[in-house]
Amino acid sequence: MPVAAASPPLAGAARRTVGARVGGRSERVVRDVLRAAISELGRTGYVALRVEDVAERAGVNKTTVYRRWPTKADLVAAAVSVVAGHHEPLPDTGSIRQDLIAVLHRSLTFVATADGRALTRLIITEGNDPDVERISRNLRDSVVAQRTKLIVRAQERGELPPAADAALILDAIFTPVMTRVLRRGEAVDMATATAFVDLVLTGAKNSGRANPP
Repeated sequence: MPVAAASPPLAGAARRTVGARVGGRSERVVRDVLRAAISELGRTGYVALRVEDVAERAGVNKTTVYRRWPTKADLVAAAVSVVAGHHEPLPDTGSIRQDLIAVLHRSLTFVATADGRALTRLIITEGNDPDVERISRNLRDSVVAQRTKLIVRAQERGELPPAADAALILDAIFTPVMTRVLRRGEAVDMATATAFVDLVLTGAKNSGRANPP
């Protein structure tokens, strides 16, 4: 996927959770509310989602939700950021090939879950909504920025040439695989996903030359 200019994070998406006592009630409330938001998102979609229903499902007062996330967009952005898992540590196998395969496997596993289906529905069926478009763009930029670290690390190890275009490599691997799954509804096994990784890395290692020396 192409890299868009990074947008400023949605106001309130995470700012108001800072300072919550680890393991305390505030942390539990945040976790329960974000979990409830994703469940409601999967049930109703973004446009029909009501903060009141999220609060009821989480067992808190709606003012508790609004105190941390002033708007529905803030709430959904925070929930999506958590379930998408792009804050999880990147794999570090010592091989860019194995790292990319591991991330692809993680992505394919996620989109098959209830959370993954909720996120897919949000992006694909409601992507024209301005709030959803902004949430999707911010999520995409964050995911690409994180995955770019894999490419930089491979360059530092000498696995990829310094001039290799990280965004192009990631786009060439993840876009066709996820398009098959999310847009076409096809099953992509790891053998096929691995073939994409190998094809793209072969080109990247040869700097795109059709006939490397």
